[in-house]
Amino acid sequence: MPLDSAQRAAEHGGMFRLFCLSLIVFFVAAFHDARAAECPAGTAQCGASNCCGLSQTCIWDGYCVPLGGTYCGGGRSCGPFEDCVAGGTRCAPKGAGKCQTGLTCGPGMTCSVSGDCVPLPKPELTLPQNPPCKDGRVCPAGTQCLPGGGCSRVGWYLCEETGSQCRPGFKCSAERGCVPQLAVDCGRGAWCKPGETCLPEGGCTPSD
Repeated sequence: MPLDSAQRAAEHGGMFRLFCLSLIVFFVAAFHDARAAECPAGTAQCGASNCCGLSQTCIWDGYCVPLGGTYCGGGRSCGPFEDCVAGGTRCAPKGAGKCQTGLTCGPGMTCSVSGDCVPLPKPELTLPQNPPCKDGRVCPAGTQCLPGGGCSRVGWYLCEETGSQCRPGFKCSAERGCVPQLAVDCGRGAWCKPGETCLPEGGCTPSD
């Protein structure tokens, strides 16, 4: 083949490649314009399939996040005053649980001396303290002041004659102790069923 024919063939080949490249660029631009046209008015195309509103910004990987928000990756984001924690699956207030190693500890966790996240220590359970009684004594939690001084379990009452304390449903027994409210009191906490009589040596017998 003569030299000028080879040059002309090479020129034609280069022009053909340039034409093909221009055609590809044209179709890509047309496809992008068509995709952008799918977004509603007031929104902008973001990535291949998302449309961002005026209160959002388009992130490099094609997701929309609120303006000022913290991007966690994978389309997840946190508020402007929050940090991404637990691999971006949760949010925590900025600076909360921030370790020197760069780790951000989630709720219920705190930084250790080594810079790792460890569970927060459980707070000690403190029971509310009762107000002082008239005699100045403070009764322990779960108890109450007695009118004549001293403490008793909540709901219990004091037998003034014997000093015994009886719970609800019981009555004061003679000399000491308590017996069921409907029982026959035999004294000193002993009792018989209704319809029975106390025996002097102990025990019960049916009433006549």
